[in-house]
Amino acid sequence: MVIDSAPLSETTTMATNNEPSRHSDFYMSTVTFLVEDSLFRVPREPFQQESEVFCDTFSLPQGDGVGIEGWSDEIPIQLHAISKDDFEQLLKALFHRKHGSRPNLPQSIEQWTSVLKLSTAWNFEKLRQASIHALLKSNIGAVDRVVLSQQYDIKGWLLPALNELAKRPEPITLEEANRMGIDIALRLASVRERVTVQTACSYSRRDMYGYSGRGADDNLNVTVGSCRDSRMQHCDFSDQIRSTFSTFNL
Repeated sequence: MVIDSAPLSETTTMATNNEPSRHSDFYMSTVTFLVEDSLFRVPREPFQQESEVFCDTFSLPQGDGVGIEGWSDEIPIQLHAISKDDFEQLLKALFHRKHGSRPNLPQSIEQWTSVLKLSTAWNFEKLRQASIHALLKSNIGAVDRVVLSQQYDIKGWLLPALNELAKRPEPITLEEANRMGIDIALRLASVRERVTVQTACSYSRRDMYGYSGRGADDNLNVTVGSCRDSRMQHCDFSDQIRSTFSTFNL
């Protein structure tokens, strides 16, 4: 079908040897992915522009176009060991950033974690930072921050999350220990239950223990036991955490 919007009195000629050019903004190359049992045909440019992994992949010699992966439904690029639900969340966030398609933007912590997972694996750096920001805005819990900081190398999350867990009156549960890993759980327990709390706490000794007439340099120590005073929530355990977790990237 040919649509001609010119007036009937006008004629337009084109040399038969001139090939039409591709518009710089509105001609999009597409790529087809197979994820589990679903085909996804999407614009290729965001993948090529924002992901180092896909940029390298698409920069490889493409031959004559016959049998090239990603060019058709018959020969898609197969993404193995990838969940189609995770991939769908990545696409929603990616195309929202590129085209402002807000209605299907990921909403839950689980959905943004999917975006974080794939953006990290495929080096979508801007999308990775967007997912980290979205997770922080969602008030993600301290245990989740500990877990994700280790899985996806999120700098700046581990120390505040451990400090929050060290302060709280409730003990670390078995489920939380299993999620964080035995090494982190045992180190955190040593901070919570066996650390010696000195006057670095925000309380004065007079307020906290009822002592009077002692200066700031007196050597009064109190060992924290399993029955923790709720006022410990106002203490800062950062120094003890740095010492106990010295091999971690805090």
